[in-house]
Amino acid sequence: AVEAFRVRLSAHLVYLYSIDFARSFVAVVIGLLMADMINISILQNQPLSPKFAELIGLPQVGSNVTDELSKELRYEVQWKYFLIVISLAVIQLPFNLVHPWYRMWILQRINQNLRLGLQERWLKLSLQYHSDHRVGDSIFRIYQDSSQVTGVIERLIDVSRTLFSYFVAVVFVSLLDPWLGLIASSIVIPGLLWAAWAMPRMRTASLVYREATSDLTSRVQETFSAIRLIKAYGKEDKSQFNFEGDAIVAFNAAYRVRRLVALVTIVMFTITSAFLLGAEFLIAWWANQGRETFASGLIGLIGLSFVVWNLTAFNWTKGELLASTNTLRGLMRQWLTAQDMAMGLQRVFDILDIEPDVKDIENAIPFEQLKSEIRYNDVHFSYEESRKILDGVSFSANPGTITAIVGPTGSGKTTVLSMLLRLFDPDEGDISIDGVDLREYEVGSLRKNIAIALQENVLFALSVKENIRYVAPEASDTEIREAIRICCMTDYVDALPQGMDTELGDRGGRLSTGQRQRLSIARAVVRDTAILVLDEPTAALDAATEHEVMSNLAEWGRGRAIFLITHRISTIRQADNILYLERGRIHEKGSHEELMALEGGKYRSFVETESGLANNQQGDPEVTS
Repeated sequence: AVEAFRVRLSAHLVYLYSIDFARSFVAVVIGLLMADMINISILQNQPLSPKFAELIGLPQVGSNVTDELSKELRYEVQWKYFLIVISLAVIQLPFNLVHPWYRMWILQRINQNLRLGLQERWLKLSLQYHSDHRVGDSIFRIYQDSSQVTGVIERLIDVSRTLFSYFVAVVFVSLLDPWLGLIASSIVIPGLLWAAWAMPRMRTASLVYREATSDLTSRVQETFSAIRLIKAYGKEDKSQFNFEGDAIVAFNAAYRVRRLVALVTIVMFTITSAFLLGAEFLIAWWANQGRETFASGLIGLIGLSFVVWNLTAFNWTKGELLASTNTLRGLMRQWLTAQDMAMGLQRVFDILDIEPDVKDIENAIPFEQLKSEIRYNDVHFSYEESRKILDGVSFSANPGTITAIVGPTGSGKTTVLSMLLRLFDPDEGDISIDGVDLREYEVGSLRKNIAIALQENVLFALSVKENIRYVAPEASDTEIREAIRICCMTDYVDALPQGMDTELGDRGGRLSTGQRQRLSIARAVVRDTAILVLDEPTAALDAATEHEVMSNLAEWGRGRAIFLITHRISTIRQADNILYLERGRIHEKGSHEELMALEGGKYRSFVETESGLANNQQGDPEVTS
């Protein structure tokens, strides 16, 4: 349905082009005829050509009737002219009302399609891309750069229509005199030479400007994201200094673009003015001599009075030449603006051209339910070729078990579980569920059957209920309440002014870190999947709350495969299988008791170190990486 809509939209764009071209042609012809009527009959009191007089329904004002119009005939011509103008205005009124709306409807639909397509592609890109690019840059591309598509299309329409009008005018002027047509058309040559010099510089300057503005947007986004830290450390002045630095860079880049536009405009004005002065002198000389026009026979056949160079021919030609030079200046300015907008679109297409690192293979199968086993088989992975993150990771997990992954910071724990969701694919080795390689499953169906509670507790400016329901739109209020109970938030939520319907503020700003963490766990629970991933799930909880939450999760998780990353010894002890990861390798695995029995074991040393830190903190059990 979407593709069919886009095809129809392309057809609408063709219709719009055709209408604009027809409108330009008709405007030139009508302008020519009306100029003849005004200059000959109304201003000079002279009869019209017989054919034109018959065309407007006044044969009595034709040149074969009288050599000079009487006052009554001149009055009739004036009324006829007035009626023609009114009639044309009435005929054009519906068109003038509908055309701008139709044009805007097409352009906004195109803009919306591009923006939606860009967001869709952006969401499909791997975490590697998002890690390497600033959020503000992505926001600027999606919101600002994508909007340039309407401007580019408008400029292309305007440029095409302008060129069409220009060459139609050149043709008509050439009928009066070929030399004049040559002069009018030759203005294009210095314009093209000047454009060849200016356009590459415009594209470079525009790209620098957009990148600088994108950096400024990123600075704003990062400042707002870190506002608590900025205020806590009293770094408002430093933040303002950094913002001003980026703002000055963006201003200078924008100034260079505008300066180039001004330079091109001034040079084009000088070129076209010189041509215009020369052409005006020439047609004034011909009009003074009453010289016969080049295609006088054809012009007379059409019914115009331009068979010789007279005041009418002079005024009309002067107007057309002036319009042509203005057109060329406007054309150059529009084309310059189009270069700027095209650089914005290039930044959009740079995203659209990126193929997602993780995507469905052909004939991918849906993942429905975990039945027997999750297995990592000699998995290798690196973000950069020079540094391996995972180096031969192998283990398995079954439904109804809790697998804890522990180890020092930077050992690859989060990466291991990120690969289960196919946020990344292995460089070597494979991960399988029920004997089927993850890459053979549909990415969407796989992720729908895995719930995750992240260490970074992301909440939205929604109610408690809607934040939990975000990952499971079909969840009932009863299921949400059960998830709240499991994460030990019932008393707190019931005490809120509107209970589950209470708004949490931007990014859950009204909650403590521990409360945000428990809501993140509730969100994972309400998804009700066979696989649950918990990344530091209780790092911000006190010992009593942690014990209660983990007990509830253990009871709820019967028959499910649960993976957790944690430094909390009390949490680790509840795992059925513990993997000790260091420098991307699993050095030890087994139950807590089995690993503690290993003399000089890495896990045992880890536990002793963590226990010692906990004791030194005088009962504060919070140990984070």
